[in-house]
Amino acid sequence: MRATELLRGEVSASIALGFVSGLIWLLVLGGVADLHSDPIGRGLAAIHVVALWSLLTIMTAIASLKGNAPRLTKVLALVIVPVSGFVAMAAMDLLWHADRSPFLWPIVILVVVPPLAVTWCFLVLLGRSGISRIVGALPVAILAVCLLMEPLSRMRNTVEKEAAVRLAKFNADLARVPANAPIWDWTPFLYTPDGYKRSEVVHSIRSLDQRQAQAETMLDRGDFPIGDLSSFDLDPTPALCDKARSLLRRRVAPLVLKTADSRPSSDIARSVSDAIDAMTWLVGYECSCDAEAVAWETMAKGYRDPNYELYRLAKLRDPNLLGQTLRERPARFSMLGPRSHLKAWLRFTDDNALRDQALAGARKLDRRTDEAVEILSSKYDEDVRWRLVRYLGELDLEATAPLCTTALSDLHRQFTQVYRPDPNDKRLYSELLERLGGSAPLPALIWLAGHGCAADAELKEAIALVDAYRDSPGRAEMLATLTQLQR
Repeated sequence: MRATELLRGEVSASIALGFVSGLIWLLVLGGVADLHSDPIGRGLAAIHVVALWSLLTIMTAIASLKGNAPRLTKVLALVIVPVSGFVAMAAMDLLWHADRSPFLWPIVILVVVPPLAVTWCFLVLLGRSGISRIVGALPVAILAVCLLMEPLSRMRNTVEKEAAVRLAKFNADLARVPANAPIWDWTPFLYTPDGYKRSEVVHSIRSLDQRQAQAETMLDRGDFPIGDLSSFDLDPTPALCDKARSLLRRRVAPLVLKTADSRPSSDIARSVSDAIDAMTWLVGYECSCDAEAVAWETMAKGYRDPNYELYRLAKLRDPNLLGQTLRERPARFSMLGPRSHLKAWLRFTDDNALRDQALAGARKLDRRTDEAVEILSSKYDEDVRWRLVRYLGELDLEATAPLCTTALSDLHRQFTQVYRPDPNDKRLYSELLERLGGSAPLPALIWLAGHGCAADAELKEAIALVDAYRDSPGRAEMLATLTQLQR
């Protein structure tokens, strides 16, 4: 009776372990989809595999100690199940790059081994008559599945060796390209998964004195890599605009299907993405691509299962996007003009050689005060907002009610978020300035208060903040100025 109760307890424990193992097994299989692109998913999947095979090993040990099976079969199971865990980790390693041979085939090990191991454990514990052959065959089956790793690993090694040969040839060919070679000698080397090498090629193209004329030549010929239009530091001239639009129209024509839905949208995904990247750059620099966007959108709708790219193509016709890059984020200082947004001028204030010119140009903008309010009201462009606060007193702004409200609100947020040291552990005033990202917020507050903004609450907050820090150069003068401005 006692033996029967013990066996029931072991079976119950194995059922519980088997249930948990099943849940983790499902997590392992579900996590395979994230292995290729998600490092966090890789880490979680590895943890799940370790946990799963730990439980399988425990179940195997319980079954081997308490179950009914030939001694040799138990020994085989005790060896094969833990070892299969290492094989499973090797399979996961192959699945991290499932875009290469042997692709998803290693998943067979993760799918098959755990159910076989759990089945063996229950058969041994239950000790049913007439199942001895099955009990003996299951460890052999697990071993056979694990041995699949040998050909799968050889397939991956072959692929990696071939990739190494291609990479060596790529590097040798790239090294032979002269520094002053025309764009068309460089563009074949853009198509590499090595991001560093690609960056080198792009840098070489951007360094060419004749890249503008050569790019236009390639656009006329039709061999320009249209998806990289924004990468080569080209001038968005009317001529470039016309030639790029012409190439976009020529590229879309052969992609139009004679029979709708006869091919999946994945067949044209790269071409559509490249066209969108090119048109996004062109539209941002005031080169309207409405007709081209419509042509590409109409073509893409003819394919099965169109995706998010359709929305992007429609968005390109938004009038607000026309010239937005030129107005707000031009690539070069020389592109700035009277129509440029205040944020565009402020982006160049980090350059010591251009700072004075950028501030002088910003002071000439008729709408600079309204644009300053817009910048301060935005939840984005934190970097530009910081520059605005830094140069607030140098932009010749009008202290309008909206400017006072938004600027003081921004400063109040900064002051309340800064660390205030314990009274018994006061820090130097210089540390406060570091925590504020420099002294800019305090002079900005002084300018606002000195120009009629109702800043009593912010002045009080700033005084308390400065007072919380120990004296260091500039603190006494700042306190005196802030105190004097209080009404």
